[in-house]
Amino acid sequence: MDVVESRADFTAPPRHMAWLGPLLLGLVLAVSGCSLMTSGAEVTLSPDGTWAAYVCAEQWDLPLPPENPTIRSKILVRWCTLERPEDYQEVEIGVFGKDWAGWHVKNRVHLALSPDNRYVAVASPLDLRLIDCTTKTGRTLTGQGEIVTSFIWLDKERLAYASCQSDTAKQQTSRTNFWQQGVDQSFHERRLIFAEDSESCSERGLGSPEWPRERWSPDGAFVLFKTRAFRGELKLLDVATRTAKVIGSRDYNFEGISWKSDSSEVVCVGSKRGSPARAFLLNPRTLEEHDFSDEFNAAFVNDSGYRVPPIVPIWTPDDRYFIVNHSKKGGCLVSPRPWKVIPIARLLIDDIVRDRSLVLMEDTTKRPPWIFRQPAQGWVRVWVQFQEKGYPRGMDYLVDYSARVFVAFAESSSPGDGWKLTPNGKRAVRLASPCKLVVRAVSLPSSD
Repeated sequence: MDVVESRADFTAPPRHMAWLGPLLLGLVLAVSGCSLMTSGAEVTLSPDGTWAAYVCAEQWDLPLPPENPTIRSKILVRWCTLERPEDYQEVEIGVFGKDWAGWHVKNRVHLALSPDNRYVAVASPLDLRLIDCTTKTGRTLTGQGEIVTSFIWLDKERLAYASCQSDTAKQQTSRTNFWQQGVDQSFHERRLIFAEDSESCSERGLGSPEWPRERWSPDGAFVLFKTRAFRGELKLLDVATRTAKVIGSRDYNFEGISWKSDSSEVVCVGSKRGSPARAFLLNPRTLEEHDFSDEFNAAFVNDSGYRVPPIVPIWTPDDRYFIVNHSKKGGCLVSPRPWKVIPIARLLIDDIVRDRSLVLMEDTTKRPPWIFRQPAQGWVRVWVQFQEKGYPRGMDYLVDYSARVFVAFAESSSPGDGWKLTPNGKRAVRLASPCKLVVRAVSLPSSD
């Protein structure tokens, strides 16, 4: 069976019995016969947390270790309710042959369920399409040769997206267009919001680290984008007026951009060779900035091995903090106003070392792990590798925002492929390779 639902609820043990978490998990796995020790792509949850969608890849590889090049990949999109994950539906997106050898195609397919859970929007190197979750029928929204670089659901009837297209008549000339489109409209009927010359279009689409290229506000009213794919001016597009303005210093490279859930502010972190980082909050409607560059540099840049470490901030669901994963300080929660840093990963490691509840793979007090955002308010996830010969393994911990409650939740094989809580915190999901969706009931202690 491709999908396994655990029947055993997970209740966090008391602090002095934290060692029971891994033991109980081992017993559950022994009964279910399901292994969680494989990696997989991330699960996409619906806004209400009742549905899941994910990408599967059926791959044919040449037996030539250690590379094992992929010669053919069939990409499938699956979706299901979390109540009945075994009753999944699936649609084939495409077959990618020898020209894609060595490429992880499934990491270039991006999903989002509509607010009413009727559709799955799928951006792939081929197109942007909608799949009806009931009938499994699909329709393409984009035209030939368009590469979608970001998209967002505006409501259950409309999407907004950006697409890049190269001018075949003029070499190395590309254009990025911003669109609004109804679920029943063809690409001939869509509305053009704005257009901007761009540096290049990737014919293979955008991989997970590059996606999304443009940063839409959650309400779809604004877009932050760079005039070039990897460098250039940072611009704020006002969708209502269809005008764009340059934001911040023109000579900074702003890679770190994250909107609050209510679209009231966006945090921007930029770097410039030989200079301190630039960090500020921006109100998109008034263009008022709250600069916290001095505090940010004192906390994360001046003592780093990098002049400006690569930092991509991500807001927590309640917009209280954004996450900073730092090369030396590990995962931290940061409040920019008033300024506050909570070194969650370091506090977790200190607690593990003090309680001797886990034998660590290395001295992580010098290089603490990163933390990962959770849809459930009040919690983040931290993966800590423990000492064991052979295949690397680690423990997923759930940690509350105050870093006072640490729950040893489950084992997994890599930091990026761990469990994800649903928004209500009552279930956890994980996609195991190649296409195994695991759903578990959860009962967490009260957080801060």
